[in-house]
Amino acid sequence: MNKIIALIVVVMVAFLVLGGNSDMPHANLEVHNQDEFSSVSGKLGGRCASKKCLTVYVAPWCPACKKLKPTIISLKDELESEGMEVKIVVGQDSLAATKKYASSYPFPTLLDAEGKFFDKSQKTGVPFFLVSDNKGKIVNELTGGTTDVRTMRNKLDL
Repeated sequence: MNKIIALIVVVMVAFLVLGGNSDMPHANLEVHNQDEFSSVSGKLGGRCASKKCLTVYVAPWCPACKKLKPTIISLKDELESEGMEVKIVVGQDSLAATKKYASSYPFPTLLDAEGKFFDKSQKTGVPFFLVSDNKGKIVNELTGGTTDVRTMRNKLDL
């Protein structure tokens, strides 16, 4: 009986270490290519239909994220009006703080309270901006930013 319990524990640990089900994107940050995952208002995600896609990662405790919020909103509105898909990911804080900050945006955002997406990004700071092609390959990136939308677009080659 002890051998069976030990075997079950080993299998469970291997499953957790080698990969279980995650509600956040997997390798290469293919946020636009994943099946649906959690957002403030139900589900959001799926394939990126545009030639390029933008993913922005922010955190509730981040002063630069708060300062750039109006720019992020304007950038998202402008790019989406041109047919580009934009995802905002809010994370790296408690679930309550993440939900509260995410709800301050005037559109649905993706949640990463546990920081899984952030960890997979291998970034060291927030905010960060990732431009990917429609297959999920990152073609440009920026950590930090500026409050001028035109300058942000130039830096991200959008």
